[in-house]
Amino acid sequence: MRALKIAAIVVGALVGVVVIAAVAVLLLVDPNDYRDDIAKLVQKQTGRPLQIHGDLDLKLFPWIALEVRDVTLGNPPGYGGEPFLTVSRASVGVKLLPLLRKQVEVRRVSVEGLAVTLVSRGDEDNNWKDLGQADKEESPEPRGPLSTRIAGIDISKSTLIYRDEAEKSVTRLTGLEVHTGALGGSDPVEAEAKFDYDDGGGALVAHIESRARIVMPPGSSRIEVRNLDAKGDWYGSPDEGPEKSAGAVDSGKTLTVSSAPPAKPAGKPIAFTVGSPSLVLDTEAETLAPATLEVKLGALPVKVSAGGEKLFSAYVVSGQIEVPKSSPRDLMKAFDIEAPVTKDPKALSAFALKSKFRLTETQLQLTALDLALDETTIKGTFGVDDLEAMALRFDLAVNGIDLDRYLEPARPEESKTTAGSAPAGEAAPTGLPLDLLRELNMKGRLRVGHAKVTDLQFTDVRLPLEAKDGRAHMGPTQAKLFGGTYDGDIVLDAKPARATLSMDEHVRGIDIGALMKAGFDTARVVGKGNANARLTATGNTDAAMFKSLAGKIDFDVKDGAITGLDLWYELRRALALFKRQALPARPAGEPKTAFTAMAGSAVIDQGVLRNDDLIVDMTHLRAKGKGTLALESQAVDYRLVTEIYKLPESDEAAMADLKAAEIPVTITGTLADMKVRPDVEGYLKARFKKEVDKKVDEKKEELRKKLADKLKGLLGN
Repeated sequence: MRALKIAAIVVGALVGVVVIAAVAVLLLVDPNDYRDDIAKLVQKQTGRPLQIHGDLDLKLFPWIALEVRDVTLGNPPGYGGEPFLTVSRASVGVKLLPLLRKQVEVRRVSVEGLAVTLVSRGDEDNNWKDLGQADKEESPEPRGPLSTRIAGIDISKSTLIYRDEAEKSVTRLTGLEVHTGALGGSDPVEAEAKFDYDDGGGALVAHIESRARIVMPPGSSRIEVRNLDAKGDWYGSPDEGPEKSAGAVDSGKTLTVSSAPPAKPAGKPIAFTVGSPSLVLDTEAETLAPATLEVKLGALPVKVSAGGEKLFSAYVVSGQIEVPKSSPRDLMKAFDIEAPVTKDPKALSAFALKSKFRLTETQLQLTALDLALDETTIKGTFGVDDLEAMALRFDLAVNGIDLDRYLEPARPEESKTTAGSAPAGEAAPTGLPLDLLRELNMKGRLRVGHAKVTDLQFTDVRLPLEAKDGRAHMGPTQAKLFGGTYDGDIVLDAKPARATLSMDEHVRGIDIGALMKAGFDTARVVGKGNANARLTATGNTDAAMFKSLAGKIDFDVKDGAITGLDLWYELRRALALFKRQALPARPAGEPKTAFTAMAGSAVIDQGVLRNDDLIVDMTHLRAKGKGTLALESQAVDYRLVTEIYKLPESDEAAMADLKAAEIPVTITGTLADMKVRPDVEGYLKARFKKEVDKKVDEKKEELRKKLADKLKGLLGN
């Protein structure tokens, strides 16, 4: 709206200059002999210097017509010596005879090569405000009704530059063409315009063309735009701002803009259209009556219903926006964006949006938001509390989402990797988005009915999120997952040179196997249990975070199993080897050691887990021990002592030698390939040695007694 007022002032100033010149010429015989007088008159009326470098042509019948060439109007004091506007050629004509009837009939006003530079240095400091003041101060008293009609206006090959020196920004319209139908009276005016837009950076941002019928009732501040039809091509903003580019250079107090036309960027532009049956603006009340706009950006259709108030001050625009159901993949193709390859080829096939909105100078609020992506719906509120600081605020509810659908499909070599196996090669570290985190200003709450991530099911998720000044906080979070409950708190601080991560996590009654798969990519432990973790890490990549992981965990698992390891079989096998007997048959299926309870605690330091109080209760065994697990390499090094407190009936005879035994067990290797070595031989050798020593001691005692008896007999005799 401000642009319309500025344009009106500029056009008014231009017409004023032409009219002043025309009046002067009518009083003179040869206008070219009086250039200096005309310049002085304009200087007196506007306070600005005027230079007429071309010829002045005058015709008096049947039109009082004036044509002027190569005219320059200067800036007010304080804005430098560059021109405020220049005109290559301008012509205007008024019919002579209708003037006697107090009717002003103006033929088409033609302006070619108009160049206007508007400069703003703040709300009240600009280079055009004096033009409006001069009009008000010098307005003559009306002498009676005067009917004015203009056949039309033609502006061609023109340029308009708006330079905001306070904000260090430039808006430039080049190749400007404006054509209107007859002006005057209450009849609708046909109007059309086209121009190229750029921000002074030397690269074309957009080409825009529009046409409409405009109604401006006499004596009214109401402007109605009917049948608006606008179209154009969007090339996108250049990478560098005007103050850094070659086209617009910050030279201290002013921004200078190159006179060269903007270059058309390489690549395919995005076509867009805007249409509306009616837009009604009241310039005095500063209102926009409720209106509808049909917008199409590439293949994306958007319907906007909006109304506004205080449009020229603290504006408020509110209404509703709606995007009908469309295909994101088709939209990306239309925008020349390569669609991602997803595990589910049907993912990203449907998108729709509907929301109320409210836009002010400082805020944007979306309420009654209803967004659909495939089978997922997102409802709630979303907004920007501070547009300058981009302070995001939201309260959203998601019915459900399967994130696995949108992941990249596993490569063939990855699909062959078994659960818990080590990766074939080390992947390159992934950097954390530290710059984004440091700029992010966000606060809100997310509620998710159900979600699927890496085949894990989450339900009833309550996730508060807050990020500001480089510190991102998730929590306290609550969810139902892995058949149990979760609550936790995660903080990622990107303010230091090396980002820091802290986690305070608690799970109750969950499927430990699913947790181990999600946290450590292994399925070696299954069961139901509880776990707590208080961990920290530092680094700017995922690999650095993993290597520096430190903290404490504790766990308590019931009725589970350790897969990949059959401890009872390994004891039977070791005993058979020691006795040089045939090895027992290995049970069918995957090796596993079932247990009724497993508990312990651990300290993690630099990516290595150290556990000194492991206790495992099994059907026939009880194990205690300690060891380490390297989280990155998955290397295992454990020392256990197993106590066989009960023998199964099927193995009672074969395992009789191990009843009530405490056997050392060494577990090494990796989670993918554990090596279990029960020291049955050492145990039995120690046991046999103990029994032999006992027998020797018994024989010694027996011989001692016999010797004592012999000596007693001899001494007694």
